Parts: sequence; C-alpha cells; structure tokens
Amino acid sequence: MTPAYVSFFRRRFPAGLRAQLPRMIQVIPVSSARSQVLNRVYRGRSKATNVLSFRYGKEYGEIIICPEVIRRETHNAGLDARFQTARMVLHGMIHLSGLHHEESQGADGRTLRLEARLLDAARHSQRPRHTRIATPTRA
Repeated sequence: MTPAYVSFFRRRFPAGLRAQLPRMIQVIPVSSARSQVLNRVYRGRSKATNVLSFRYGKEYGEIIICPEVIRRETHNAGLDARFQTARMVLHGMIHLSGLHHEESQGADGRTLRLEARLLDAARHSQRPRHTRIATPTRA
C-alpha cells in the first residue's frame, strides 16, 4: 500500500520540489518502542511518534512510520487509519523534499497547503482502489 502512495504523491509534487526528492524512498513501519528510541535519538523527544524522515543524499530517503501511533491517533480523533497513514507518508515526503514546517510560520503554511492539495488530489483520483485514499471520517 505505501509504495503506491509514494509513487502517486511523487507524480503530483510541484516540479521544483519533486526534483528535490531522493530517487528512492523506502517506507519502513516500526514498533512504538522503536519509534520512541528513534525520536529520542534524533529529535530529543522521549515519546513514540507517527512519522520520521531521513534523507541520505540525492539517491535515498527513508520514511519511518509507526502504525501503532497512527492507529491510536486515528481512533482518538475518529479518523480513517488508511487516510492518516497516507497523510504521514506524504508528510515524510514533504520533509524529504526540503520543506520543514518547524522552520517558520511561512514554511508551516506552505507545508500544510501542499499537504492538503496533494491529499485532495488523491481523494479524487481515478487510480485503482488500492491506491485511493479514503476521505477522513469522524466518529
């Protein structure tokens, strides 16, 4: 499922940002315990997180997702887990392209607008069902 998201989103990235993405992006699911360790080591935060991204030059990048955290977040917010997983993969790709919402309010706004636009494109896509993204639902 997630490799299809990477391919789908890559094709829809703005050309300038698409050129900044690593050629190969791997999505790696990890446990909550592993996510917590990685988040502490690389971000100084002692809790599991939903997504982390790591870029290793122009050729390779990793998006680390934690399905346990994503499921918990979606359950608490009444959202669709598939939608949130796709959103986290996209969020990681945005970071791999060089946009970092933590840098400024302007960057935060640009990141959120790009994320919303690409998620909207995915929801209205004519792609096969396994790559379509469900509309977020609330309980």
